[in-house]
Amino acid sequence: MNFKALLSLFSYTYLTFFSISSYAQLFNPIQTRMDVGVAWKDKSSNIGFLYNQYLKLDSKGILQVGWGVRGSHLITNTLDYITAPSELTRGESGLALNTPLVLKNIDTLQLKTSITSFNFNLGFQLSLFNRLDLGANTDLLGFALGSRRSGFYLGSSGFNKVDSLNIHQTYQRVRPTGRAIQLPQDHVKGTLNSELFARLRITQRVAVKVSYLLAVSEYKTDNILLDANRRFRLRSKMFYVGLSFPINQ
Repeated sequence: MNFKALLSLFSYTYLTFFSISSYAQLFNPIQTRMDVGVAWKDKSSNIGFLYNQYLKLDSKGILQVGWGVRGSHLITNTLDYITAPSELTRGESGLALNTPLVLKNIDTLQLKTSITSFNFNLGFQLSLFNRLDLGANTDLLGFALGSRRSGFYLGSSGFNKVDSLNIHQTYQRVRPTGRAIQLPQDHVKGTLNSELFARLRITQRVAVKVSYLLAVSEYKTDNILLDANRRFRLRSKMFYVGLSFPINQ
């Protein structure tokens, strides 16, 4: 094989590989991104990242479903965590979707929060004009880490015959609930995040993301308290701003 033929073969191979790679990138059905940012409201802040992949469901890539992993670190000043189990908050162990709160069963735990969580995430989005994404996602399951701390427990019923140890106004040692799972209403357990978001691409490599973030966090006391309860929950509605970077483009 002479030099000219070898050069032609090399050029053909290179152009073919380049064309296939460009085509694959252009029509890749899976889009991978990394979102980083912070959410806040009043006495709370939530710093985190979301590694996610979205699968295009139609030829134009408008409708997409996704999955990923979210890591977050929630920090608050002293806030009120309230009784978590559904059988106490709603008076029922079933779904109890339209059942009002049973206020007499709602106790309070006042403490500062510091929880790091990692969760598996599912979501969907609409990709419009090749520039704007509108969507929602929620954490499904995962785990949380954090040090033990002290919180002030306030029993709603005050001193009574059930509270034989007079613990209705005492400091209690607590730690984050370890395992998390997304369930309806007050059946949810652990620390999880959900969001409604908009993502606007500024350049091919950078996008700005804003969202309405619902952060659910939970602590568990070392001791069993009134009504045999140990779990307390806080729902924080926050505003999120961050940057988003494509990985497979």
